[in-house]
Amino acid sequence: MFRYIKRLITSLFQPKQLMLRQNGQVSLMVVPGWLQFIALVLVCSALTWLVISTSAFFKQQDTVSALQAQLQTQQQAWAQEKQQLAERLSQQQTQLATLNEQHTVLSEIVSALPTSITEQADAAVPLPESQQPIDAQPGAGDINDSDEFETHSAELDDAQAALLETLQAIISARHSQLMAGFNEAGLSLSSDNNTAQGGPYHQVDATLLSAHYTQLIDDSVQLNQLENLLHSTPKMMPVAHDKYYISSAFGFRKDPITGRRAYHKGVDMAGWHKTQIIAPADGVISRAGKNGGYGKFIEIQHANGIVTRYGHLHTIKVKKGQTVKQSDVIALMGSTGRSTSTHLHYEVLQDKKHINPVKLARVLKRVQ
Repeated sequence: MFRYIKRLITSLFQPKQLMLRQNGQVSLMVVPGWLQFIALVLVCSALTWLVISTSAFFKQQDTVSALQAQLQTQQQAWAQEKQQLAERLSQQQTQLATLNEQHTVLSEIVSALPTSITEQADAAVPLPESQQPIDAQPGAGDINDSDEFETHSAELDDAQAALLETLQAIISARHSQLMAGFNEAGLSLSSDNNTAQGGPYHQVDATLLSAHYTQLIDDSVQLNQLENLLHSTPKMMPVAHDKYYISSAFGFRKDPITGRRAYHKGVDMAGWHKTQIIAPADGVISRAGKNGGYGKFIEIQHANGIVTRYGHLHTIKVKKGQTVKQSDVIALMGSTGRSTSTHLHYEVLQDKKHINPVKLARVLKRVQ
């Protein structure tokens, strides 16, 4: 086999003579067949290596391009996932802020409920201590528990909604009770609520609250205004209940002096000489002294445009401009002025309109 190959190579690669010309001289060089064969093998090997290298290069380029495309796809997917996570995080932070603001509103309203509600045994207002405000903001680990977060936030929101509904019912019932009492007593409500008020400004973030919560805030404010009005309105008689009797009621009567029909703008409270007369509510003495048929006379200015008047006094114990508190002694009962015997003539006015003092005290005592 080897001889056959050798013979084949010898027949294919005959010795060749090469003529070389250099510096005007010609020389012959014989290239043997084996050298020709080796040269051919080297050339073929070089061509084969070139083809293989070129193929490997292009194949490597294709692999690199595929890896780059895959990397770009992964980067786009990661960026999209990152955006989704950021949006979910922002949504969860908004939910937390809303829950905290709702918790604050409910807690403040519960703490500001008037004692007329909180002291009632059957009021049973569920305080929101179980709904602690969430101060921590969700991080990356929290987002993996998105379902748990959504479930917990939904439970908190439902509990707050239930408390909101309870508070609305309680406040609405008390508001209706007070309004019915004021209407029955003939009182009107003043819109002037700017006296003696102030303090640091803590704004409610209404953008995080639904209309139900803002309405609850407004209802709570109105209720507290009504409660303050009730507290500052004369809701008691100016003489101890066991120290007097009504000798002449409010309204039409036969005048005790002339015997003719007349309108009595107050009530006459008969009692012992020098019985103590007290202020039925806080106020400022606007008049104190003699006043025609009233005899010795006192007038007190109260809140919400209410004025009380006291006539036929024996002794005046206050002076004009003096501030008095509820139950302060302001005078002693007498029979000065246009009077037939010892008694107190007591009037209540609002914006110059007379109100039945007995009815006012009875109604406000019932709703307080």
